[in-house]
Formats: sequence, C-alpha cells, structure tokens
Amino acid sequence: MKDLLFAMYMGGPDSIEAIRPFLKNLFSDRTIIDFKIGTVPQNILAGIIAKSRSRKVAPLYEKMGGSSPQLRHMDSVLNKLKELYANTKGQELDVEIGMCYYHPYIEESLEKLNGREYNRVYLMTMYPQASYTTSGLCFKRFDEHLPKVNLKGNFKRIDHWHLNRDYNICLVKRIEEAAERLGKPVQECHILFSAHSLPEYTVKKGDVYTRHLREQIEYITGLLKTEKYSAAFQSRTGPVKWLGPETDKELERIYELNIDNIIVVPISFVSDHIETLIELDEEYLADFKNRGMNIVRTESLNDSDDFAEALLSVLENV
Repeated sequence: MKDLLFAMYMGGPDSIEAIRPFLKNLFSDRTIIDFKIGTVPQNILAGIIAKSRSRKVAPLYEKMGGSSPQLRHMDSVLNKLKELYANTKGQELDVEIGMCYYHPYIEESLEKLNGREYNRVYLMTMYPQASYTTSGLCFKRFDEHLPKVNLKGNFKRIDHWHLNRDYNICLVKRIEEAAERLGKPVQECHILFSAHSLPEYTVKKGDVYTRHLREQIEYITGLLKTEKYSAAFQSRTGPVKWLGPETDKELERIYELNIDNIIVVPISFVSDHIETLIELDEEYLADFKNRGMNIVRTESLNDSDDFAEALLSVLENV
C-alpha cells in the first residue's frame, strides 16, 4: 500500500488573468487579514483592492514570465522527494498539492482522493514556521473538507518544521555562498533575516510565528557562529498595523550606521515569488546597491536537490 503526502501552500496566480481573483480570495479572508469591518464590507473592500492592485502588479508578474513560480517550484521539488522516498524507503509515495487562494484548491485536491486508502498520510505545509494565518489556515481548510471525502490512512500531521537540521543546513549553505559572493567571511558580514510580515494583532492573539522565527534565527546564527545579524519584515499591505521593523527601514538603518557586506535571507520563503524576485531584488537591494552598499540575497531553495533531501528528513522525523 502506498503512502501519501498532502502538501499545502497559499498559492499564486498562474496567469495574468488570475491575479485579480487570487487577490480577491486573499483579501476576503479574515483569517489572514481582518480589516475589522465585518465580513460583507471586507468582501467589498477586497474586490476594490484586488481590482486596483492587480493592475499595479500585472507588469511585475509579466517580468516573472506571466505567473507566480511558486507552484512550479513546489511541484518540481515534491517530485524529487517522491523519487528519494521510493529509493530510501522502498515505498511508493503519492503527492497531492492543495492551495488556499488559487488552483489547485485544497478542497479540489481532496476530492481527487475520495475513496483512496494509504498506509501513511503525511499532512504538511510549505511554511516552516507555524501561524494560524498561514499553516493554520491550510490545516483548517483541510480539516473542514476531510469529512466530505473517504480518505483512509494513518494520518501524520506536521504543523511546523522550522528547526529541522537538514532544512537549516540548506540555508546555512546559501548564506555561506552569499558571503563568498561578497568576498568576505560570514563572520564579517551582517545577516538580515527578512520574513513575511503579519498584522500586529496576530501576535497579541498568541500566534507562534514570531517565536518560531526567533528560534530559527538563533539556531542558524549559532551554526554560523555569528552575532552580526538583525531581523525585519516585508510585504505588508492593507489598512492595519503590521509587524516591524520593515525590511527597507532596517536596511536604511544599517546603511546610516555605515555597516557593509549585507546578506539578506528571506527566512520565511522557501521558493522564489514576487516577494523575493521583485520586492527584495528589484526594489530594496537594487536601491542600496546603487548607493554603494555591498549587498546580496541568498539563493532561494526552490526545487534544489538538498531541499528535497531536507523535506525527506522532515517526513522521517514526524
């Protein structure tokens, strides 16, 4: 009998035409962003924001080939994981992908599994750090729809994997490679960990996201034996207060202190998408490079072989 991995993520537009419905789904969801105005008004506001923002970001998606690369990287690395799983365990692994805000939706992917029976059923998200707004939302949608399908197996749930050693070794390796590009030892570089921001009220509700970030950053800097680092948040949007400091403001602070040789690590992103390729690379880093700062971003894990091996480790340690 086969095993199954059901892997979940936020999702992204797979075409220029998909940008608006993707954004409408995202901004309508009061779990991830609650504008504190009620469900119906938020749905209306989400439509307005999606219409305006889709026009603004469409040229940016055109630069990335007309779609988000997120699903493509996810599909590729999970196919590598399937092969590794079969080779190391002598067991066949089916993989199903489910997304929150665009196709393939979690509910659609679960329907495809109706009537199936597996030995083990691994449930995980591509979010290493847990948050009720991201991984929690994925599991919530899965749990709500699961009773509507007949899927059998020994369920193994992976809520977070931010301290998995093999995964963090992947990041350490890329930080060391970035230091080589700067021409400096890691210990002489300042590492800026940039995480996706969340509304500030999420922390007040007891969300574990910021704690997981702190734990992981301490783990990585311990492996690197460096104390020259800071953390910031990017990708805020909408009329609520978000976590800070913001990445561009932290870069400005570092610049004004005449600190150089900066390595930016997108700590909460496992693959490239608009936040890394456009927001970090073309907006923030390009600006400070033009000012003379010696600054690079670490390569994203994407569908790399060592990341696939790390994901196997995540499954093995559940």
